Amino acid sequence: MERELTKNFIFRWFECGLSIEETANLCFVSVRQVTNWDKGKEIPPVCKRLMRMASGRELPTIFKAWEGWRMANDCLISPTGVRFDRRRIEALAIIQAERSEKQKETFYWRKKLGIN
Repeated sequence: MERELTKNFIFRWFECGLSIEETANLCFVSVRQVTNWDKGKEIPPVCKRLMRMASGRELPTIFKAWEGWRMANDCLISPTGVRFDRRRIEALAIIQAERSEKQKETFYWRKKLGIN
């Protein structure tokens, strides 16, 4: 059996990495419907978006500040391409907490000593 490489098939399989069955379950459609998409029938925009979200190519952006961010495997990727894994995010949170604590301490002593 020879498969024609339509833009929909390339999008589903190569870009999103989804099987026919995974796509059907994700989009609440039949396997036949996904097969029709693979043959060239238009994929509804909502299904394309679901496929991009499920594959980590797009995050659901309610807020404009998160546009361009995406997931790849276990990393959050910024619009500039910087990768943040869980450990890096936790380390940044610890650094910020420590910096905040030092600022509070400095403010306390400046106030106590009457320094502005």
